[in-house]
Amino acid sequence: MVPAPKIAARIIACLILFLCKVTVYGNSSHLYPIVNVEFQVALPKAPKPPKSPQLPKPPKVAIDTAVNTKLIQRILKAFRFRHNARVNEKERVIEIINQILTDSLVVTKGDIIMLNEALTKRENQQFDSLMSLLNAIAVSHATEPVKPATDSGGKKIVQEPDKTVPGTDLNALVEKMIPILRKKGEEEEAEKIKEEHMKAIRSLYGRPVDQVDTLRLSDSIGARYQLRLSQKINVTGVHPYWMEPDYTGYNYNALSTFSFLGYLVDGKSGDIHPAFQENQVKSIPDALAAGCNLQLLFFDKKTSNILALLKNTDAQVNFVDTLAHLLQQQKSDGVTIYFQNLPAHQRQDFTRFITFLSGSLRSANKNYKVNIVVPAYDKFFNYDLRALRPYVDYFVIDFTQATGHTAGSLSPLDGDPMQSLYGAVSGYTQGEVPPGKLSLLLPYYGAVWKKGVHGHPDVFSRYVSYTDIRKQYPSDTIPMFDESSATFFIEVKDQYGEVKEEIWFDDGISMSMKYDFVLKKGLGGVTIWTLGVDKGYTDLWDALVDKFVVTDTLFLDTVSLRPPIPQHLTLFQRIKRELNIYAILFHDPCSIDVSQYEGDTYFIYIAFSFLGLSLVSGGAYFYFVRVNGEGWKYRKKMLILLILLILLLVVSTFMAFFLNKKLDFVGISSVPGRCHSVPLVNVLIILGIGFVLGLLIMHFLLQPLLKKDDMP
Repeated sequence: MVPAPKIAARIIACLILFLCKVTVYGNSSHLYPIVNVEFQVALPKAPKPPKSPQLPKPPKVAIDTAVNTKLIQRILKAFRFRHNARVNEKERVIEIINQILTDSLVVTKGDIIMLNEALTKRENQQFDSLMSLLNAIAVSHATEPVKPATDSGGKKIVQEPDKTVPGTDLNALVEKMIPILRKKGEEEEAEKIKEEHMKAIRSLYGRPVDQVDTLRLSDSIGARYQLRLSQKINVTGVHPYWMEPDYTGYNYNALSTFSFLGYLVDGKSGDIHPAFQENQVKSIPDALAAGCNLQLLFFDKKTSNILALLKNTDAQVNFVDTLAHLLQQQKSDGVTIYFQNLPAHQRQDFTRFITFLSGSLRSANKNYKVNIVVPAYDKFFNYDLRALRPYVDYFVIDFTQATGHTAGSLSPLDGDPMQSLYGAVSGYTQGEVPPGKLSLLLPYYGAVWKKGVHGHPDVFSRYVSYTDIRKQYPSDTIPMFDESSATFFIEVKDQYGEVKEEIWFDDGISMSMKYDFVLKKGLGGVTIWTLGVDKGYTDLWDALVDKFVVTDTLFLDTVSLRPPIPQHLTLFQRIKRELNIYAILFHDPCSIDVSQYEGDTYFIYIAFSFLGLSLVSGGAYFYFVRVNGEGWKYRKKMLILLILLILLLVVSTFMAFFLNKKLDFVGISSVPGRCHSVPLVNVLIILGIGFVLGLLIMHFLLQPLLKKDDMP
């Protein structure tokens, strides 16, 4: 039998023996208990005891049967670890225990004592940690010699449990294990709520931004509204230029701001240079089209370049002027300054630079935003928070760097007050920075630490992307969970079982816990460093969507509802209905939905009719004038008729365009912002005035000139 289920079965067996008076007969494959139950134990699907104690007949099942082998395989498969389905694994715990109760396993006194000691530690009081402990115990049993199932005479050996296990140890173990399993119900309910929320959010993916729906409030009034996805806080994703090929896998619905990292500044001159081929960047237009705000991120960790910029006023002026032009060109709404290795004693210079940068950009555009990345703990006191606060929109607290000499999380939730999320947020809020101005810079990659030996400290080795962690360690890997930092870690052991490395990382579960902290503290935002390093996996995106994305209903206006067109209307009824609609259009065009009238069709027919009549009248006029000359007695009447037909043709053509459902740029529309609310009567008055002015100009200005030219 495989490790974890074997130990779990042994524990359950001992619990039954301890809590019930049981006499056990059998061999290594089967136990046949005689049970005298004095009280009930809350075990799932426990078998009913017989009315009177009697020895049941053993079933005729071989010791090493294919059935048992398949059962073990099913248990192993059920216990495979997946971060984004941890709750689903817990849901099967009870079922698994019921399955393995049929297998004959005996837990030892040493196992009970070891588990009690291990579960006393806080970091082991999680489901995944419990499974790891069970596996460790099982591995230790794997090296024990297997006792024969029969003796030399061919008789089955009766294997009895270790009766030296103290009752107090069993009670203590029960007290430690049951709370871990009791969390199943709460997490199951939370998972259902999450799935419903995710289902509602996904239903709006791909919905046109300008789509408008109408909610009927009464028989005659309706409300027009739009459904959009928005974020509870400012969710920023950092996209470095070298991750450009991966931008197509981004879920822009989870982001409110797209931060592009790709421009470099020369500290000596202030010139800005792209680190990429500008014609190859397609992520920026894609993010803007998805409705994200755009930020340009300037990252620099070269101390000499940072100092050159902070000390040179002319370089700062050139940088700000160039940046203002670049922001306008890229349709960006701001900039983020990230000086990673800001040297000591730069408090005044940095404050002066940010003050000048913010003031200059906002003089060009008052809506420009300026953000700065600050360390979790400002050991050099380089950041004058009170002086910077009026000029900075977001103080982005950096949790992307490995520090210290002990293996641990890059972004611990709690623990060291100088490195944890709790400690950093507390420190900045005490510095009179409102929580709404704080954003957490959280990494999508993990940290690899080499464990120190013989009392030597741990040493940071390298960073590793989330994708590489998932690829290197398969789904059946059981990482440990550190409850204090709310971070997972994997122990890398050598052939002798000694831990050589630890890999600390966040997944969807641990990131969700840190997102809950952000919401609980009322922080202004969260920033992801960097997008694309989780390529091929969606649990980190799902955590963002679940915690921050909400459905936003935007109310537009109220509209007058008209009953639908009745079926089989007579011609008179249709004309009467259309005339009533036109009466409303003459006063408030936007109050009528395009689906409530057919006027565009009618006026198209009318316009073509007047066009035909105008052509016929014009042809007749020119024909008779040519035949009869200027003395034709009907010439003036025919000319007046022709002018009238042309006037009606112009009006009907304009009405056809104005009422056309597909040409909303010249008339009414259901799309907000495109409906022209000018009453139709005003439009016709303007058109009539223009026509009258044209006639007057023709009569008083052009006609005398033409007559003068005709005089000999």
